[in-house]
Amino acid sequence: MKNSIIKIILPVTLLITAILIVGPGCTQDNIPWWYKDADGDGFGIYEDRQQASSQPSGYVDNTDDCDDTNANVFPNATEIPDNEIDEDCNGKFAYTFYSDKDGDGFGSPSPIVVEIDNHTTAPNNHSWFAGDCDDNDIAIHPKANEIPNNGIDDNCDGETDVIEYYIDADGDGYGSQQFSAAQGVHNKLDCNDTNNEIHPYTREIPNDGIDSNCDGNDNT
Repeated sequence: MKNSIIKIILPVTLLITAILIVGPGCTQDNIPWWYKDADGDGFGIYEDRQQASSQPSGYVDNTDDCDDTNANVFPNATEIPDNEIDEDCNGKFAYTFYSDKDGDGFGSPSPIVVEIDNHTTAPNNHSWFAGDCDDNDIAIHPKANEIPNNGIDDNCDGETDVIEYYIDADGDGYGSQQFSAAQGVHNKLDCNDTNNEIHPYTREIPNDGIDSNCDGNDNT
């Protein structure tokens, strides 16, 4: 009799123990995870998650968002150039460049949007700036000296073989509106000839209240 009880009770006890220990774990593993989608763009973040049998309000089944505070930022979103935001969550930033085939630092007029890994380095054969009137000749660009009697607008100022000198007090390669008798640069593009960081064809610094690139807009 004793042996019969042991044979019956022991397996039952082991079975109940297994259900109590293993069963809940299996059940928990089968409950899906949901991830907070605070900005409502359909993409969630891993840091704020919960398990639930059905989808909780405000949660989604993915962790693909890279900024859950901005509904315009999510995988495959439209990338907006020049705002230093990675809208499509691919780890790159879209900027406007200009083709610079001749490598003189100035690009052709047509803008090209390219995604890059950082905020400072232009891709090969591209420039941050337009201004080149002949992108096949490295000697022709806005900072070039005009060469007389060659029939070429060397400095892209719209005037061919016109030699004029302008004072470049800050030495940035761009002249003021003030004529120079014999020495100076061949352009009068500078809007502040006392600061060599202010001139055309430089990158504008947002929200500094300064028109760094002489385009008439301080981008504040």
